[in-house]
This record gives sequence, C-alpha cells and structure tokens, in this order.
Amino acid sequence: MRQAARTGEDMDATKGLTCEQAIRQFFAYLDRALAGEALESLESHLEACLDCCDRLQFSRTFDAFVKERAAEAPVPEGIEARIRLSLARARADTTGSVEG
Repeated sequence: MRQAARTGEDMDATKGLTCEQAIRQFFAYLDRALAGEALESLESHLEACLDCCDRLQFSRTFDAFVKERAAEAPVPEGIEARIRLSLARARADTTGSVEG
C-alpha cells in the first residue's frame, strides 16, 4: 500500500503531470504506445495519485469492454467525428471553450 499516495486535489503541489495530463494519456498507456519520458512521467504520477489510479482502472475496464464489442460489429460511418464533436461540446460545457 502506498503510504505517501495523494488524491488529485493534492497533486498540484507536485512536479510532473497534472491529473488532466495523465488522464489524456491513459488509452495510449493501455495500448502500450507510451515510451521513454512520457511513460516514466505517467507512471510516476500514478505512483503518487490514488484518484488517477482509480480512473485508470475504470479506463482499463472501459477499454476492454469497447474492444470486445468492437470485434463483434463494424463501426458506423461518421462515428469518430460524432464522438469527437460530443467530447468537444462536453469540454466546452466545463471549460467554456471548444477545442478542435
């Protein structure tokens, strides 16, 4: 058990990745697409942040679910664009700006 582990709220005082930056890398991490400094930074953040460990576990479960279902059916045309648009709108609702 990590005695020095922190929650995301306490991570601002540490150097390295923020929780938001770490979360953005989860699926690349799960796909083993991170290497070098990016991998080290994420793993270091995960060692210290219990919130992100919980979020990574959810991402791992979600990723496995999607990959299992994706093998069963073809992806509908235009789905990626619709998902990206929905994510951008959701981000705008929380941050006030739409990024493309």
